[in-house]
Amino acid sequence: MQPDKLSSHVFKKGVFVTPINSIPLMHELSDKKSWTYGRMPEYIWVGLILKFYGREEGLQKLNEIVMQLHVLAPNLHTLRLSDIFKLDIDTQVAFYSFIIGIIGKEPLAPLTVIFSVSNQPTFNKYFHIKGLSIQERCDAITQVMQDIMGHQSYESTDIRFVALYFYLLSGKMVLQKEQIDIICSYPRLSHDSVEMRMVRPTVRSMEMSILQLEEPNEVYISAFWRCVSEMTECSLYSVNFPLENRKIDLYLENLYEIFQYLSQLYTSTSPIDAKMKVILGIATYSYKRFKEAYVCNLFNNISGRNCIRSLIENYIMLKYLIVNESSCDNIWQDYQLYGLGAYKLILSKHRENDITGEPHFDSNYIEMLVNEFKEEQFINIDTNYFNKDAIRVKAEKVDEKILYGLYYDYDSSFEHGLWGAIRESTMLKCNNPAHQYHCIPDIDDEIILKSVLPDCIMVMNKTIAFLNELYDIPQQLLNEVMNFELEPIAETDN
Repeated sequence: MQPDKLSSHVFKKGVFVTPINSIPLMHELSDKKSWTYGRMPEYIWVGLILKFYGREEGLQKLNEIVMQLHVLAPNLHTLRLSDIFKLDIDTQVAFYSFIIGIIGKEPLAPLTVIFSVSNQPTFNKYFHIKGLSIQERCDAITQVMQDIMGHQSYESTDIRFVALYFYLLSGKMVLQKEQIDIICSYPRLSHDSVEMRMVRPTVRSMEMSILQLEEPNEVYISAFWRCVSEMTECSLYSVNFPLENRKIDLYLENLYEIFQYLSQLYTSTSPIDAKMKVILGIATYSYKRFKEAYVCNLFNNISGRNCIRSLIENYIMLKYLIVNESSCDNIWQDYQLYGLGAYKLILSKHRENDITGEPHFDSNYIEMLVNEFKEEQFINIDTNYFNKDAIRVKAEKVDEKILYGLYYDYDSSFEHGLWGAIRESTMLKCNNPAHQYHCIPDIDDEIILKSVLPDCIMVMNKTIAFLNELYDIPQQLLNEVMNFELEPIAETDN
């Protein structure tokens, strides 16, 4: 399938609906009918034969095997192993004996680790090989599973062809001549052939039609997954990006000189200018967040993503305040009162609840801040976004839609603990198909996220460029920051 583009989605009631989910009556298969969880465990015996003999010879031998099964059990219309196990003992004995005469015990011997004397004595009797260790049997099964877990892999499509072919022998599906020709051509074509581009999708879609006439065996499926998962170990891996080790002391020194210049400009020329106070306050907050990330080496960490998000939101807010300055006479004071109102809300809740321990919210200090320039009795509490516009709307109004959509939204997932961010930063992947490629918590910090340093510098430079438009920073100071070149990360043993 081609990757989805946002433009191809249908927006309905706040949800971007995928093109395929927009089709009436279209829905995903349930787990028990899906290929990976429900059907693959049933057909894995076919996959083992194909793996053992290779595609060409394997399909030839399977042709003989399924033809004989149709003769022995004419009322059977699927190759599901759970259905074969339901056949009477005499039929199973005849079928297993025939299989051994065609391919021997070796290809299906691995399955005896799952189907033991206690749960499938007849199967185990015919295919158990003395001396074949549990580990060897488990390895053979997981190797096949790695090839066939994906429903569109070449190997899984071969299995689906065999299942479809046996189903057609039952006569329960009527096909046109063109469809029959396509099916019959499948085993003669290589997967590299041009014709296969049409044949494979046809085989897959027709194999799925079998699902309408059969009921999955949930007991078998559950037992299969429980057994293979319990008998195999996790194989964990993580995606590790290079550790950030670049020195930016000179960049930070130049940033400091710029903010020192702006602070001196403010105190000497506009000490009571609310506009300049707010602008420098927001910009300095970004500078401190950036410096903290460097000093504490957070660029490869979750906290580094929170840092870049904060820098972006501050930059957008700076531009938004300037854009709306002419239409809102008191915007600089309103912005301050909005933030103090948020503090007042927390302070009020704090007063109404008994807080024990040592909370990092210091009510005495916060009370002083809230009442610093206006008594709190005159400060309203606005629970809306500042100026009623969400950050997305603010970004659009200041022509920073891309910065918001490609950066801020992504980093907000980390700020809010959404699953995408949790999966990327906190969960190690298991490469064992028997465990359905599950994830486990990364409690030993093996995951190394990609460094946010280049993006932090990019947004910081945007902020400095914006400040320069307002306050005309000396060119030498400006150039030292804007022309700073970040070297590639040095390779390390990590």
